[in-house]
Amino acid sequence: MKKLIFPVAVILIGAGAAFATKATTSKKALVAAYRINAVTGQCIDARQQCSTLGTETCTWTGDNATPLHDEPISSTMCGEELFKVN
Repeated sequence: MKKLIFPVAVILIGAGAAFATKATTSKKALVAAYRINAVTGQCIDARQQCSTLGTETCTWTGDNATPLHDEPISSTMCGEELFKVN
């Protein structure tokens, strides 16, 4: 029984380390960005790429103020806010 404890412990520690490493090394996904048209209220392709992960909001190059979003949920509703690619 004692001969079995050490190999099992090593395997469990290795598996735990593998999951911990996988959780901390996520890649940023680049996606097409959309903006909300102020006049029509529709979600329009901004012809830009932004990231799904980050801290600084991705803005439209047309005015450097309009926040960009993920693909539209409907014609008048854009998805989640996107972030600048670093």
